[in-house]
Amino acid sequence: MTWFGRRTRQANLRLPVFDERGGAFGALRNRRILIYWPHGLGDFVHFSYVVPLLDPSNRYYLTRFGDDFVHLYDEGEIVTPIYSGEAAIGDGSAFGARHFGLDFRRLRNREEGLVVPEPLLDRIREANVDAMLYTDYPEHAGGTRYPYHTKARSLARDLVSADRLQTFDLSQPLKSSLRFDAPAENRSAIEGRLRTFVAPSQHLYLIAPGGHTNAAKTWNPSHVLEFVAALRARDPLARILLIDERRSPAINIHDAPPTTADLFGDTQIPFAHVLTTIIRAAHAFIGVPSGPLHTALAMGGRPIVGIWLAHYPDWYDEPCASAIALVGPELYRKRLDRRAASLDRPPSLAHTIVPFRDRVPNATDVLDALDALCS
Repeated sequence: MTWFGRRTRQANLRLPVFDERGGAFGALRNRRILIYWPHGLGDFVHFSYVVPLLDPSNRYYLTRFGDDFVHLYDEGEIVTPIYSGEAAIGDGSAFGARHFGLDFRRLRNREEGLVVPEPLLDRIREANVDAMLYTDYPEHAGGTRYPYHTKARSLARDLVSADRLQTFDLSQPLKSSLRFDAPAENRSAIEGRLRTFVAPSQHLYLIAPGGHTNAAKTWNPSHVLEFVAALRARDPLARILLIDERRSPAINIHDAPPTTADLFGDTQIPFAHVLTTIIRAAHAFIGVPSGPLHTALAMGGRPIVGIWLAHYPDWYDEPCASAIALVGPELYRKRLDRRAASLDRPPSLAHTIVPFRDRVPNATDVLDALDALCS
């Protein structure tokens, strides 16, 4: 067996492997299905909206190389996580075969040979898995119309039978299948360390200034610092924590607030547990559309300001009553608000969108949005 010309270990597991194309996956019934999800944290959140629509006769498991994200499905419903034993995000190359030796482009909804490392192999066998879903989670960038206008809804149309989809009221927001709750022991440890950073009388503000898939959506460090200074002046009780999905400190900005890696990076606690726990403790959340913002929007319950510099909010998240999406002029110049997925939302699925004038939002734009949510 080869992978792009490189020899790998011989396949040690055979399973029928399905992708999102052709409707074959939606026809499966009474199977034990492993969902291989080699995607970002935001995609883990978005998939949680699809999960309740899947056929209930099947049993679903979920994995990837990178348990930091898989742990988001701990304490959830419908889907059972299966851990690779490796916290850091990867593609399996370190274990001898990228993506289990599968080439997504050659999948044809048929039996395939997989190269599965331990301890994952034993865990898959213990679950009696008899089929796999491996989707590349296509990005339609605003090209699909309501009610399949978001990335998750579009995937649901491919994974769920048409008859079953007709039983749901898709004019209403989809519900996440996740509880966004860490196990008690980890939650207690996270809260204990958080108390060393923010006192009960202070306000914890979380800022997620970047993502790992598209540099264009990153909030420039100089503008982050401008906002941090303005926020501290506005709220003397503010304690600010920058969110980074990596385990090692990576946001090297002079005079910047500490990061989640600074505060929790020396622990063995999964990043997903850290993230959901600190969001629950937050006074407010501000961020670009990367995994942490998508998590906060799915959780709701606190003021959330999204800063949309490269994408349009209608394409991704279900609406959140406690959120404002700040949308920049570049998106309107490119007429992203006129694409199919941005045109025909019913009021039940409307986002609160506030345009800002400059190429990036200034501190006042973000503070005004927070004030509107907190009033």
